[in-house]
Amino acid sequence: MSTSSADQATASVVQALQTLYHDPDSSSKKRANEWLEEFQHSVEAWQTCHTLLTSPEAPLEGRLFSAQTLRAKILYDLSQLPREQLPPLRDSLLSSLSPLCSPTAPSGSKAVLTQLCLALADLALQMPEWENVVGGMIDQFGKDPSTVIVLLGFLKSLPEEAGNPRIPLSNDEVQAMLSALVSGSAEQVLGVLTMYIQATGVTTQIQISVFETLRSWLQAGEVMASQVAQTPLFDASFDALTSDQLFDAAVDVLCDLIHETQEVEDNVEVVQQIVPRVIALRPQLEKHKEDADRIRGYCRILCEAGECYKDLIVRHPQDLLPLVQSIAECAAYPDLDIVPITFYFWYTLAMTLGRHPSDPSIQPILDIYANLQTVIIGHLHFPGDDEHQTAQERDEFRTFRHRMGDTLKDCCHVLGAPTCLKRSYDLIVNAMGKPSPSWQEIEAPLFSMRSMGAEVDPDDDEVLPHIMDMLPKLPDHPKIRYAAILVISRYTQWIDRHPENLAFQLQYISAGFDMAEEEVSAAAAQAMKFMCQDCNQHLVPFLPQLHTFINSVGDKLDQADMVEVCEAIGYIISSMPAEPAASALKEFCQPLIQKIQSVAVAETEVDKPTLQKVADCLEQLDSYLSVVRSIDPLPQECHQTAVEVYGVLDSLLNRYSKLYYISERVSTVFRRGLTFFPSTALQPIIQPLLSRMTISFEQTGYSSYLWITGKVTSKFGDVANQPENQALGELLLGSFQSVTNVMSRMLQDKVALEIPDVMDDYVHLLIAYLTSIPALVLSSPSLQPAISHVLATLTCHSPEIILVSLDTLVILSNHLPSNHRLQEIFMTYGKAIVGLLINGLIVQDFPEDALDQIRIILNALTSTGTTQSQEIESWFAETINGLPGYVVPGGEKQAFLNGFHLHLIERSSSDKLKNALNNLVRAARRARDRGRQARKSLGAV
Repeated sequence: MSTSSADQATASVVQALQTLYHDPDSSSKKRANEWLEEFQHSVEAWQTCHTLLTSPEAPLEGRLFSAQTLRAKILYDLSQLPREQLPPLRDSLLSSLSPLCSPTAPSGSKAVLTQLCLALADLALQMPEWENVVGGMIDQFGKDPSTVIVLLGFLKSLPEEAGNPRIPLSNDEVQAMLSALVSGSAEQVLGVLTMYIQATGVTTQIQISVFETLRSWLQAGEVMASQVAQTPLFDASFDALTSDQLFDAAVDVLCDLIHETQEVEDNVEVVQQIVPRVIALRPQLEKHKEDADRIRGYCRILCEAGECYKDLIVRHPQDLLPLVQSIAECAAYPDLDIVPITFYFWYTLAMTLGRHPSDPSIQPILDIYANLQTVIIGHLHFPGDDEHQTAQERDEFRTFRHRMGDTLKDCCHVLGAPTCLKRSYDLIVNAMGKPSPSWQEIEAPLFSMRSMGAEVDPDDDEVLPHIMDMLPKLPDHPKIRYAAILVISRYTQWIDRHPENLAFQLQYISAGFDMAEEEVSAAAAQAMKFMCQDCNQHLVPFLPQLHTFINSVGDKLDQADMVEVCEAIGYIISSMPAEPAASALKEFCQPLIQKIQSVAVAETEVDKPTLQKVADCLEQLDSYLSVVRSIDPLPQECHQTAVEVYGVLDSLLNRYSKLYYISERVSTVFRRGLTFFPSTALQPIIQPLLSRMTISFEQTGYSSYLWITGKVTSKFGDVANQPENQALGELLLGSFQSVTNVMSRMLQDKVALEIPDVMDDYVHLLIAYLTSIPALVLSSPSLQPAISHVLATLTCHSPEIILVSLDTLVILSNHLPSNHRLQEIFMTYGKAIVGLLINGLIVQDFPEDALDQIRIILNALTSTGTTQSQEIESWFAETINGLPGYVVPGGEKQAFLNGFHLHLIERSSSDKLKNALNNLVRAARRARDRGRQARKSLGAV
């Protein structure tokens, strides 16, 4: 590159970075970012970035971009350089390091140094001719205190990058470099770290870097805990806990050191050194109890030890009891950000102890679990001034309570559910014995009872009867009522085995609907649903009572609660024999249908609140039917109901089909009806239903009308294929052609991206037709516009919509060999198909699952156009060459086109196409990953 060209390239990079970071125009930023990403792939980037990196006048953005780019090019593009240029590249990087450590180094130099250390590590791993790497770095940077940070930065990066999957080495090459460069240097590195940690006057910065480097080698498995234990680094790590500046680094390295000894039998001597030092930390919990950050660090160390040595705790409970006690102190700490650190320990220890251990030596640990239950219930207490919490704080605390509930299950696991339930029960009894207990003292143990439900045997008769007897005696506070109702909800399987108090419990739940608080009503609806689901046969005699309940309070309930109540009753009905089930379902649904009918046939249009009530009635109908699903056999006298109900809904749509929420609710009921009624009962309404769906879709463009058209076709497709039902087949086909024509008109005014729900349901409709009446559809004049609509759907961003559209094209591809007309359509749209699929896969970020579908479609397309190979090849060439260079580098584009050319020549196998597509996708992923790394690094400026 000439001097003037180099200067121009450098200026262009600086200008692009200036735009990226300082130009307020987002489109300009986007163009600058894309230009920079593409520039990073170029050969010129090596020299330009070296110039910027070594220029004292270069801005921080330029130097960091250059360091990051050089690292990326060493990772991805090292093959661009002849091997003889690698030593000068290495020397250039090495010479750039020392100035970054000087007191006069500009701000941001640390980030540049980090990138260069990573770059050198990546280079060393790909450059076997670079001998004595670690020794040379120690000689060059390890003797001057001002450059020791450079050495430690490199040593930290080396084992981290050794496992970097982006480095283009084979497994054998990786193992060889690991052995020579990393594993072979472990003793030397450990010696250097030991020397620095003991050095007189060593700075805090160097000490922290020593611990960070040690962590890196421990995590990579290149330095063993046993090796560290034989050096002063072991004591130094524990001693550093007394230093405010070194505390965090010491906690991190100690957690890693302990973690590396989890295979206890292989690390007995080290564990024997670690355990006393960890147990000796217990007094620090009291000493620093006002310092939450310190407690968090100690808690991390203690829990790491507890998790790793859980088997030792069980085998030697007396010796390890102080460790468990220390973790219990952490669990009792009032800072609820620290408490969860202990949760995994309690879980792993509980699983190791097993259910109800009987060994007497374990009893002290069981006592700790017993106390832990009380501690956790204490943490469950809502704050006394929760009205001052923000909505987010309340939500976070509720989520945290459920996490604590998991730890209560761990207590049940080792202590037994009856013991734990009894303890929660006793806490409530004790609270109620006080003159004026707070509601929190009662609510928290109730919550714990619900949390422990999964561990309770439904046949338990030891404690649950007392709990159920206690519930009606609880104070009538909304929070307590809410928790108590949910306790009933959790133990409905037990109630099913003990139905003697069912009447009271049903009444207790129903009374919850009368309370003003919405959450109590919601809890009552949920409990009603679970009660009816689990105790359905016991509740059949209560149906008249429930019918009266719905008629009396139905209008007062929130719709969401009413829906759950309807589902609850549906569970009872579903447990009944056919005749009484049909009668009961009619009894509950008839009032809803009558309300809908009164609006559908009203002489004048009704107001919005009334229409909303109609929508609610439709949703309640859906709730009954979603649970009951079908009655088999449906009594003959109920068949006419399909015609009657359809007449009501058709009248409603005739007036209100343009109201979206009405269309959605009616369509859902239609969908349930198609499942509920047998085909013979539905045949009289097929023609009017399809006609109504077509008219309504044309008037509104609502996707729900397409959805039902597809469901009707799926229901009656097999019948329509029979020779005697030709008229039915023509009726279904006519609906397909009508809605396809409507879609064509819609897409003249809108793009698919604006109506993704419509496109989705149209594609599902087409699949229903192709699988139900394929011969009729494939011969239809509407097939070509239908395929055009599917291709338009591929521009939508939803992964689900894209996959179903590709499924449709795969189905069509399977018909290609035997259908000449379909072959002509595919060739007509061939260029568009190639462009949409390749761009979708590479640029639009189609889901990973799409690759196999795309391969099938493209293989079918290329197999079809055997006489048009040149034209097909031009489609692919135009599409591939149109991909931006930062998305797929030029060399990878050409490799794909070469592979595709071979595919066209051979045609006997799709492997060439498959391999070419796989390589193209991998190249795009590498470029995308490279761009992400670049943006991440640049974002640190």
